[in-house]
Amino acid sequence: MQAHPHRSASDLLVELVHGGLRLRDGYMSIHRYALEARVANAPAYAEYRACLSDTFGAEYVEHLERWLEADGISVRVSV
Repeated sequence: MQAHPHRSASDLLVELVHGGLRLRDGYMSIHRYALEARVANAPAYAEYRACLSDTFGAEYVEHLERWLEADGISVRVSV
């Protein structure tokens, strides 16, 4: 997102997914590190969470948050 500040985060995420990000080796660990880093920064997480929800739906976001919380990572969502 920092490399392309003129583009929306949702557009970048869709481009990455359609470009095969999910099929690359290590996708889940990369996604996990991205989630952990953003959870530590509430505004960054809120933006990322909204993009995920827009792209994949609320159930997917809830699944990811349960995954983090199961590993002891507290997810706080500011609305």
